[in-house]
Amino acid sequence: MASVQVGSALSAGDVVDLPSPVRRSLDRSGVIGRPVPHSVELSQTGQIRSSPDQKWMKFTATELYVVDRPGFEWSAKMRIGGLGLGRATDTLNDGHGRMHVRLLGMVTVVDAEGPEMDQGALMRWLNETIWFPQVWATETINWSAIDDTSAVAAVVSGQRRVEAEFRFDKEGRVVDFVADRYRQVDDDFVLTTWSTPVTDYGTFEGMELPSGGSAVWKLPESDFEYIQMRVHSITHTATSRA
Repeated sequence: MASVQVGSALSAGDVVDLPSPVRRSLDRSGVIGRPVPHSVELSQTGQIRSSPDQKWMKFTATELYVVDRPGFEWSAKMRIGGLGLGRATDTLNDGHGRMHVRLLGMVTVVDAEGPEMDQGALMRWLNETIWFPQVWATETINWSAIDDTSAVAAVVSGQRRVEAEFRFDKEGRVVDFVADRYRQVDDDFVLTTWSTPVTDYGTFEGMELPSGGSAVWKLPESDFEYIQMRVHSITHTATSRA
């Protein structure tokens, strides 16, 4: 079992028991020798929509992750053309997820929470560890090998456990993440296959990490790509903010 702790430097010895594609990815990304961060801050831009026939809304966002106890806060400003439409927040805090969207600063159009949102938020955190992959070698993540280009990762927060398949290319880059995640359909939630293909890589603080990608619901009739995004900055903080 991995012994490396948040705040301590990740060594080559800390990754020897991980599945081969995970080891290869950590080595390629340049995180060996770097500390496992306590927190991570990210800025991004992109576009999002809630249905295949809806217009894309552009957004700018910042996200702050907590690494040792899975959590995040994503805060976005949305617009169509030059018109500011509203703000959205998506959070995971103490095992509970919440999505809140307000249009024009006044009207709440989404305020979702509950067990399905808890599952979806924890799944999102696991997915977005691609921006702080040092955590893959800690006890927070449990790995099961599949083959030379894929492995299953699981994380537990409170009473909630989620798992997903990470897919890598032969050089060790993450190329996709596939899992069953709850999708809101009207007033109900449906467990649906979710995929987040990575399209680009960049260098952030000397690390090679994903810089572009999308998220896709695998629906019976067709794939529904609902977000496209690009990362502009990633900042790892090795010490606790507390």
